[in-house]
Amino acid sequence: MLNKQIPIKQDLGHPNSLAVNSIFYTIQGEGPFAGTPAVFVRLAGCNLQCPDCDTEYGLWKVMSVSDILEAIAEVTPETNRVRCPLIVITGGEPFRQNIRKLTIALLENLYQVQVETNGTLFADLDYAFAHHSFTIVCSPKGSKVNALLWPHIKALKYVLNADSQNADDGLPILALGHGTKQVARWPEHWKGEVYIQPVDVQDENANKRHLKAAVDASLKFGYRLCLQVHKIIGVA
Repeated sequence: MLNKQIPIKQDLGHPNSLAVNSIFYTIQGEGPFAGTPAVFVRLAGCNLQCPDCDTEYGLWKVMSVSDILEAIAEVTPETNRVRCPLIVITGGEPFRQNIRKLTIALLENLYQVQVETNGTLFADLDYAFAHHSFTIVCSPKGSKVNALLWPHIKALKYVLNADSQNADDGLPILALGHGTKQVARWPEHWKGEVYIQPVDVQDENANKRHLKAAVDASLKFGYRLCLQVHKIIGVA
C-alpha cells in the first residue's frame, strides 16, 4: 500500500505543545530495546514521504507536555509503573517538532527515553543529549544524516529490501522506497551499533526474500539482525 501522507516541514515554534498521533503501551519490537515494555508517544507528521512506510502518523491532536505525561501514566498498567521506565518518542518524525521540553520532563521523571528519527532534521536538546538515560536510534531514509545529529546517535537501523541492496556492504540502496541516491552510511569516527531489519511489504513470499537478505548481510558483515518483534507476537 503506497504511503499517501503528505510531508510537513519542521516547525520548532511550539515548545509547550505537540501534535500527537497516539500514545500507547506495547512491547518495543525493534533496535537496542527490543522486547522491552514501553509507552510509545507517536508524534504526528513527517518531513519525508517514504512510499513503503506502513505507519499511520497523519492524524493528530494538540497536547501540552503535562497532557502527555498524564496520558503516559494512564496507559501504563499500575503494576508496571516502576518496572516500565521506557518511553519511545517516534512518529512520523520527532525532530519535526520541538521536543526539548518533553524530553526534559520525561528524564526528570526518571524515564528512559528513546527517540526514533530518520536523521534528516536536527534540534538542540542540550539536557537530553548529555543524559545517560537518553538514546537516539536513527533509521536513515535520505542520502545524508544531519551532521549535527551524528554525535548523539547511539544506533543505526537500516530497513532492507532485497531488491535494493548494495552488494559491497549488504545495506540498502534505498530505504522504504525513498529517494534516488543511496541511503546514508555512517562516518568513519562513529562507533555505534548497526541493526539491519527486513522490510515488511505484507507479502509472505516477498518477506521471506527480504529476511534472507538481512540474515545473510548480518552473517557476512557483522550487523545485528533486527526483527519486528511486535508484529511477530501480534501487538501494536
